[in-house]
Amino acid sequence: MRLTTAFLIVGLALAASIPALAEDDESPPAASWAAVELNGNPVDGPTLDYTADKASGTGGCNRFTGPISIEDDAIQIGPLASTKMLCEGKSEIESQYFAALEAARSFAIDRDMLIVKDDGGKVILKFKK
Repeated sequence: MRLTTAFLIVGLALAASIPALAEDDESPPAASWAAVELNGNPVDGPTLDYTADKASGTGGCNRFTGPISIEDDAIQIGPLASTKMLCEGKSEIESQYFAALEAARSFAIDRDMLIVKDDGGKVILKFKK
């Protein structure tokens, strides 16, 4: 019981030390996003979740994780690590999704939409809350 209480106290202390991203900031809120467009094409399944320094989610089949850095409207994700499950018909979209996340360099928020662009300013991903 004491060990469980100690872990709970340490966990709460660590959680309190991570600054929360407010929704009125220029940074996307720390929340879950669902991809709706990838390289101009509709997509269903990939997600993006993150904290102040870690991105995670699913490519529609495999889970991924990696570092994330957000400053003003600049964003950098990766390098990413993912599980390697075989999912029929999803590997091509998933590969494109992971590559797009790692190519992300800027973002904008338009209402409930997160729009991600590459270093050339091309929209590569769109997410909804």
